[in-house]
Amino acid sequence: MTKLTDEPLFPATGTADPPVRAAVPLAAPAIRRPTRLPPLNLFRVFDAAARHGNFTTAAEELCVTQSAVSQQIRQLEELLEVRLFRRMPRRVELTREGTALASAVGESMALLVRACERIVDPKAPVVLCVNAPPSIASRWLVPRLKRFMQLQPQVKVTLLASSDPVDFDRQDIDVAIRWGNGVWPNARVEMLAPDRLFPVCSPALLREGPPLARPGDIVHHTLLQVVSGSYWGAWLAAAGVGGLAFEETLYFNDAGLMLDAAVQGQGVALASPLLAESDLKAGRLVRPFDLEIETGSAFYVLTSPDFSEKPAVAEFRSWIGFEGRESG
Repeated sequence: MTKLTDEPLFPATGTADPPVRAAVPLAAPAIRRPTRLPPLNLFRVFDAAARHGNFTTAAEELCVTQSAVSQQIRQLEELLEVRLFRRMPRRVELTREGTALASAVGESMALLVRACERIVDPKAPVVLCVNAPPSIASRWLVPRLKRFMQLQPQVKVTLLASSDPVDFDRQDIDVAIRWGNGVWPNARVEMLAPDRLFPVCSPALLREGPPLARPGDIVHHTLLQVVSGSYWGAWLAAAGVGGLAFEETLYFNDAGLMLDAAVQGQGVALASPLLAESDLKAGRLVRPFDLEIETGSAFYVLTSPDFSEKPAVAEFRSWIGFEGRESG
């Protein structure tokens, strides 16, 4: 038989550690689900009612009926599950919760007003996004952009180089430059410059290569052309030497690369005034013949019909149209 004693199971001593109790896991704190934001128009109605302390006066400001204001305030209260106003006989007063919400809503409305004022302020800096094919962007537009920014210092231009199809509804583009026949749906289209073509080559090729005294002499040189289509046949026909067979032809997917090859003396290319302008002025390219042909296509400036008269866009359209006429 076990003897029972009065001695404690864990006698207290100066050195013994107290008994270790098993840890009891704490219940995880309840995670509050984020409150779904009520429709923003309800906050606009609430802001007016809070400022005026009167549903009727708020209704006059918002151009709605007093019952519409009362109904929307009640809808906001039901969504938030709090009372925002105390209804008095001739006025309303904010509750504690209503006062806290009114402060936050007032600050938010003020931020929105200031943001809208900055956007529409004609003196505020404006970012204009211009999209152009790489060849015309680098060879014609970039050398001119500084002049535009000096004329319009409040307009900051972002230039994107691309030949992709333009869709103003889906792309963040203000102005686009494209080559074609002038037909682009859902765009305002203005001609920048007609596409006239003429042969160009490097001065070294003209001096050191086979003679280029007559159009027929081109057959002794490498022909440079873009893969999307060539107008060499039309130019040769206009020169009265159609049907020539060339020994070598180099193809490029970009007109700018083709002109780079011409500058390096790799052959003779057909170029337009806009693309060859800087190289001709600098003497990197020369025109062995004066004969030009028109392709029926042109470079065009495209803008959104909805925003083409926006001040910054309208200024750019006017400026680039002048530059195109000067170059053409």
